[in-house]
Amino acid sequence: MKQFAFSRASRLRLKKEFEAVFDAGHKAATGELVGWYYRAADKKKKVGLMVSKKTGGAVKRNRLKRLLREAFRLDRTELKEGTRLIIYPKAGCAMDNLAQARKELDTLRRRARLNDDGE
Repeated sequence: MKQFAFSRASRLRLKKEFEAVFDAGHKAATGELVGWYYRAADKKKKVGLMVSKKTGGAVKRNRLKRLLREAFRLDRTELKEGTRLIIYPKAGCAMDNLAQARKELDTLRRRARLNDDGE
């Protein structure tokens, strides 16, 4: 079960970590999400979440963050090693459940070619 843990080491937390992804990374989008990503030299897979106030009230923003964190936690094993990913839900994002969040995150991973295909 430890492989599904969402530890502090799995998160982008510092401003310089976010800036590194924005500066060195690429951008991909789906109907509901925008993602910035890049591959780092180390093997850690990290995610950062940004949810704008344009998305909705605090309850909706926090719900989106919980859903996206859980989707990342469950599907992290499918990401390539060293992936740094920032997820940004578009304004008016209509994700209501975990299945939708996982589907959107999977689509984002495929568009960004971040799926681990056993290279």
